[in-house]
Amino acid sequence: MPKTNNDYYDGSHFFLFLSSRIGLPIDLVNFLIAQVAALFLARLFRKPLRYASPEFRHSVCLIIGLIMGYFCFGKQAIHMSVLPMLNYALFKTVPHHIMGNLTLAASMIYLSCLHLHRQIYHTADYTLDITGPLMVITQRVTSLAYSLQDSLTSQEINDNVVGHSSNVEYRIEKIPSPLEYFAYTLAFQTLMCGPVVFYPDYINFIEGARIDKNEKNKDEPEPSPRRAVVYKMAGSVGAALLYLSLAKKYPLTALEELTDPTSEVSQSWSALYLLWYAYLSTLVVRCKYYHAWLLSEAICNNCGMGFNGFSTDGTPKWDKMSNIDVFGFEFAQNFRTAVASWNKNTNSWLRGVAYERGGKAWRTARVYALSAVWHGFHPGYYLTFFAGGLFTVVAKKVRSVARPMFLGSRSKKLFYDFLTFMTTRIAMTYATVPFVLLHLAPSLAFYGKFYYSLHFIALGALLLPEKSAGIPVTVKSNEIANTCSNAAHDSSSKDIYGKLNGKMKIS
Repeated sequence: MPKTNNDYYDGSHFFLFLSSRIGLPIDLVNFLIAQVAALFLARLFRKPLRYASPEFRHSVCLIIGLIMGYFCFGKQAIHMSVLPMLNYALFKTVPHHIMGNLTLAASMIYLSCLHLHRQIYHTADYTLDITGPLMVITQRVTSLAYSLQDSLTSQEINDNVVGHSSNVEYRIEKIPSPLEYFAYTLAFQTLMCGPVVFYPDYINFIEGARIDKNEKNKDEPEPSPRRAVVYKMAGSVGAALLYLSLAKKYPLTALEELTDPTSEVSQSWSALYLLWYAYLSTLVVRCKYYHAWLLSEAICNNCGMGFNGFSTDGTPKWDKMSNIDVFGFEFAQNFRTAVASWNKNTNSWLRGVAYERGGKAWRTARVYALSAVWHGFHPGYYLTFFAGGLFTVVAKKVRSVARPMFLGSRSKKLFYDFLTFMTTRIAMTYATVPFVLLHLAPSLAFYGKFYYSLHFIALGALLLPEKSAGIPVTVKSNEIANTCSNAAHDSSSKDIYGKLNGKMKIS
């Protein structure tokens, strides 16, 4: 008898009756229950626990995180403790000047082993497994390690790069205590699906420090996050409803039928309709990310994390723990803006641990290689990263050549904006289909349906001459320096490269 999802799932089966009634797998039911519980528990940190001691707040974050991990992952949750313990031992024993590199290597090897184990042995298509939280934990321990390395050795990374690792705000003067460290790595607010929280931000939250540096009255109470929480919860529910309404109409299984030459998809679907179907299918997948990420952001805000000062009109901003700008991604007019709007904190992590480290010549390769291995070893990831990297480079070159031609009048600019919007949607759909299909055969079959046309067009566009006149050197260096940043609002003088980062194990 073939094994089912439940046979592979190690988490709690207490709510199996609810899973059967509503038609969702038990792992997703547990995920939703854990996140909703976290949303309500987060409120404790703003009311009864607001003035509790840091040690008590650390302990609450850690205990709830451990309970949540065991509830969702059962005996697999042991990995959530082993990986941080391994790295804490490295913090205490290895020389400071190699702490970051050794922590990154150890974490990636450990994570890769679990990726391979799941890929080889867990053939059932269940959607929630321990590699999701471990990907987030890997981000936390490695970013902490590099911050410690920079602080304890007084190292200065590339002078022309400004980011988390080189910013005084993110320097850490001493190795955290065991309670601080394990509470940070296993904090329940972002344990399940991120976003990654950098250690100084977490400590500021625990100790009640204000994030807004421009505020003069430090005794002024922090503005309420209620509006941000309601807004993000509405977005999360809306994404879930859109997913439920489209999932059965545009399943990914139809794209997998491309490997069968006798199927209706292969024989009768035109390339144009296939592209439209692929767009809707990938939109369905993105809705799951939107739902989970917005819910996680609401949890962070509800406990007081994520306050980012005030906007120019005095409105409080609760976007420091933001992973996604939905409208920024869905309505982007270029690849740069789209990738800068997706999984933004992971872009910041990649910047701090890969882009800013080592020689300038291999920056892009380091980031793409690390991101690929961090996601796992399904061939679809690598096809997407290759296409995304190629399209990002080409889009920058084409934009520098074509955009000035359309700035002469408002009508031309509107036409250019529409053209770039449509081009971005097509290129993004084309590039990301392998990411959601995962496997090689259906991904190549999908590309084959289009005769790899976008790849060849992009490779041909690389032959366009570089625009050398009229661009200040400082602007060029800023563009390079911010290619892995999430600073989309600075895009007027910066170019951001990236890709779809951050696989949440709900796909």
